[in-house]
Amino acid sequence: MAIRLATLPVEEVRALAGLQGYPRWAGGMTVDCRLIEDHLAGEHVIPPSDDRDPNAPLAPEEHAGRIAWLVKNVARNGCSITIRDGRIQDGNHRLAAALYRGDDLVRVCFMD
Repeated sequence: MAIRLATLPVEEVRALAGLQGYPRWAGGMTVDCRLIEDHLAGEHVIPPSDDRDPNAPLAPEEHAGRIAWLVKNVARNGCSITIRDGRIQDGNHRLAAALYRGDDLVRVCFMD
């Protein structure tokens, strides 16, 4: 398996992953700016946890809380994601945080 690392404009990464807006999760669920703003305003942020099953479904509020934590705690242009076969394999919340903040760049690990 070949791996390529790159730092790319966020909008280019969004296009590569075929996204029109924020990433979608299981069942086509999306999170909008209003929900993220509500979590930021109310300090309802959810930090990363190694105890969470990454394949377990989450409610939109939990996605927004995770994105809000990233918005507050990760430096601008500091997000990284993994793309394989044109799909985001890891980093949906990080990309959503970068989009919300208006970051210019994101680090990408391409797995072929």
